[in-house]
This record gives sequence, C-alpha cells and structure tokens, in this order.
Amino acid sequence: MKNKLKKLNSLGFGCILCSLILSSCDKDILNQLPKDTLTEEFIWTNPQGAIQFVNGIYGNLHSGFDRNYDGWGKGIYLLDGTTDDGDVCMPWTHANRLQTGEFLPSNAPWSETWADYYNLARKTNVALENLQKLEDQSLVSRLTGEVYFLRAMVYHELLRFYGIKSDGSEPTGVPIIDKALTPDDDLQIPRSTYDEVVNFIISDLDKALPLLSKKGEVEAGKATTGAAYALKSRVLLYAERWAEAADAANMIIDAEYTLFEDYRTIFLEKNNNEVIFAKKFQSPDKFHFGVNNGFDVVNSPRSFKGPNDAGWGGCVPTQNFVDSYDMIDGEPQATSPLFDASNPFENLDPRFEATVVHNGSVFRGHTMEMFPGGADVTFEPEDSKTGYQLRKFHEEQFPVYSKSSDQDWIYFRYAEVLLNYAEAKNEATGPDGSVYSAINTIRQRAGIPGLIGGLSKDAMREKIRNERRVELVFEDHRFFDIRRWGIAEDLLNGTLTGLKYEKVGNDIVYTRYEFETRSFPAKLYVFPIPLSEIEKNPAAKQIAGW
Repeated sequence: MKNKLKKLNSLGFGCILCSLILSSCDKDILNQLPKDTLTEEFIWTNPQGAIQFVNGIYGNLHSGFDRNYDGWGKGIYLLDGTTDDGDVCMPWTHANRLQTGEFLPSNAPWSETWADYYNLARKTNVALENLQKLEDQSLVSRLTGEVYFLRAMVYHELLRFYGIKSDGSEPTGVPIIDKALTPDDDLQIPRSTYDEVVNFIISDLDKALPLLSKKGEVEAGKATTGAAYALKSRVLLYAERWAEAADAANMIIDAEYTLFEDYRTIFLEKNNNEVIFAKKFQSPDKFHFGVNNGFDVVNSPRSFKGPNDAGWGGCVPTQNFVDSYDMIDGEPQATSPLFDASNPFENLDPRFEATVVHNGSVFRGHTMEMFPGGADVTFEPEDSKTGYQLRKFHEEQFPVYSKSSDQDWIYFRYAEVLLNYAEAKNEATGPDGSVYSAINTIRQRAGIPGLIGGLSKDAMREKIRNERRVELVFEDHRFFDIRRWGIAEDLLNGTLTGLKYEKVGNDIVYTRYEFETRSFPAKLYVFPIPLSEIEKNPAAKQIAGW
C-alpha cells in the first residue's frame, strides 16, 4: 500500500456531512415502538427503549447478505464477485461497474453506504451521550461497551471503503465525528489522517474491552471481548502495525474459541464456537432480502426453477481462484504429482468441494450437468461464464424457493484471527513456530498437511496470502486484501479464466478459456465520496482522479 498515494497523485480529501447524518434510518428498530413513546425521555429512561435503540445499530450494520441499495439488483452483496476470485453473473448489477472500472462519483454504486455509516455513527454518539441517564448501572456499562465497539466497527467499515493508508500526514482517512451533531454545528468536517482514524478506532475498542463480556455470557450476536480483539487485530493489520496486530490476535488464540470441525457447515451452524461476531438472521421474521430472493435463490443456477422464477446466477468462482487450492498432499497444483489435468477436481483440498460447484457435483440433490446440452445450461445471460457455481453458505437441504435464507453473516471467526496473527507475526519478526502453528491449525482442519519449516519470510508471506484466499473466500476479505497488499492492479487488469466442459461419449473434456477482460484503474484502491454528498457541501474535496 505504500505506493498508492503516488499512483493516486497526492489525493486530496474532503467530506460532506449533511442532513443525512442527522436523520434516522427508515429501517430503524425504534419505528417498531409505539409512536407516542418515541420520545427522548422514553428512550433514555426506559431500559427497553435504550436496548432497542442499540439493537437498531446492530441491525443496520451492512453485511454480505444484505448490502442492497436501490433494490437488491444494484447491491454489492458479495464483494468477492468483483475480484479475481469471482464473477457476478447478473449483468444489470452495479457490481459489473467495478469489474470494468466504470465507476463514477456522479453515479456511484452504493452511494448510500457513506450516509448509512455516518447515520450509524451518529446513533452511537447519541447513545454514548445519553446512556448515563439510565438507572441500571450494570445495563449502562454493558450497553456502553457495545456502543463503543459498534462505533469502532462503523469507522472500520468507512475507513476500508473510503480511506487509504499513506506514509505521510495527508488526510487520507475519513472524518471523525465523536459527538451528536446539531444543525448549529459546523458540518464541514475535513478528513482526518489514516493513522488518526486508526487510533480513534483502537481507542474506542480499548474503552469497550473492560465493559464487554466473553462469548456465552451475553446474547448471541452482541459484542464481546473476543469481537473487540478480533476487530482490533484486523484494523491494526490493515494499518501495518504488525506487532500490535499480532498481540491483539494473540489475546483470542487458545481462549474461548476453536475451529469448528466441519468447514462446510461453519456458516450454517449458528453460534458455533468458531463464530466470534455475526449479524443474526432468523426466519420467519429476519431473512436476507425477501422470501423469494434470499441468498439461496440469488446464488442458485438459472436451471434451478421455482414456481415463478429460477435461480438468479449470483456470484460464481473463477478458474483463477480454483487454481489457488493445494492438493491433498499439501502441494500446489502446479507441482503436485497428484494433479491430473484430465480429472482436475480429484485430490484437491477438501475446502474446494465445500465451496465450489462444478460439473458432476451433487448440488441440492441434483448432479450438475454444465456441458452443452446438459440440464444446467439454459443460455440465459445469468448463466455462469466461469464453469462454476457457489456452494458456500447454501442450505442445500431446502429446495430453492421453499424458505427464505436466514444464515447468519459472520463478520469475524476464529480462522481469520489465526490468519491475522500469522500475517502480522511474519511481517513483524519472520516465520517463527507460532506462525507455522497458526497456519497449520487451519490446514489440518481442512484435511491437508501443514507447511514444512524452512520457509523464508517472503515465501511464508505468499503462503499466508494464499491460505487467506482459500479459507476466507466470498466472505468480503479478498476485495480489501488485494487493495491493502497493493496487488489489485496486477490481478484485475486483464483477462480472467473459466472452464468449459464438453461431453465426448461418457467422458468430459475440460478446456480453460478467457471469459472476461477486467479493468482496474489505480483510483479504485479507494472509493470516492458520492458526488451528491460533495454537492451538498462546496467545501468538500473529491479524491484526485475521480
């Protein structure tokens, strides 16, 4: 990331904090309360009112399942679909603009993101200024800890979308607002530096930690000490504060979390011991999008028919990603004697079958036929161009359209903490035994041999990055990882590869092909402030190059 500012030509930043920051979200949970009780006095003197106010902040955090604006079809519901790992099949979605680099501040997809997050930040400030009015001091303490965590979470999201790490003191972070603004305040608040925002987040987490409880001592879905340390490790990792990131991650390692034994069902078994913090969904009241357009529908192949529609194609893996899996002997495909190009899916890391659907896969009780003339080729625009579909997150025991999706979205899980530790420790001191232990714990859960000692720091870095890619795929990590590592231009300027199937007799012939050309201008290392926000504040400055 150290060269990004040069590529972006001395970025100049500004911000606009308009009435959107001061307004309430339409989906605010407070709207569920009787309208005649929606008073400041009720909220901050009534425990249930305060609890619901804080719950509303949790409920409006964006997730990979519900990041949908102006109708779901414009949503960025799985960010990995715009990286080298995935493709977004639906041609009408805004995600395709990221794939092609056609992304303008005047027509910025997901422009609501900026205002949404600052609205949530304002709500955290309102809560922190009013919670002391409650009589129950134990409740005050708990909710205050949760709100500090939530404010840190909001600023983390803002920073990784709209900020960029720099070597200097340029204001390349986002505006820090630590109080509830009123119309009498100066709303022209400039961006802080990247490091200032990081320090603000860490300060909030340090305030939260002594007030939070451990996993199992509070309701599932609420902030815990583990969640605070997990967020702290990620924020410091992104900031390249290696030793501090490793220390934060180490506070969780060997604590109350473990790797769940079955990689496939981590995402389906709610509240399992690998989950550190998740957004809760629960049918029939809380599900993704709607009854007939939940995650399973959106990400099922077009050939999977319902009473009124079919699967919508969704996000699908690329051959570029499939190539990143090691073989079951622990060696890369390129060097393993087990790899057979005529039978490319045999002997791969078991996480492959848990994540990816290919020709011959049994998916939702159906054997996939993805060759010309097969049952799963419909010649619709939403058909997969890569030769793959996504299995990860799917509840396959339910036929498409039988029920709405209600998988929890996992923001932090123990495997990420181990990967955060390995990367940070390797960068800080090199690949010592603790780095190998963190990586090999994950590989052994997957069912492949651990890394053998003797790797250099550079070689270990590449192993860690690949392990992170495979383990966390389609969990909103790759999108930010390739940006913070400074390699997005190398990976996303050019063609991506898919796989074609041809049935010859009883055999399948596999042919790699280039299915799409991507474009990644350097300015996409950071998102622009939407022009609509800039226009509301003439003092705001846009990012150079946008």
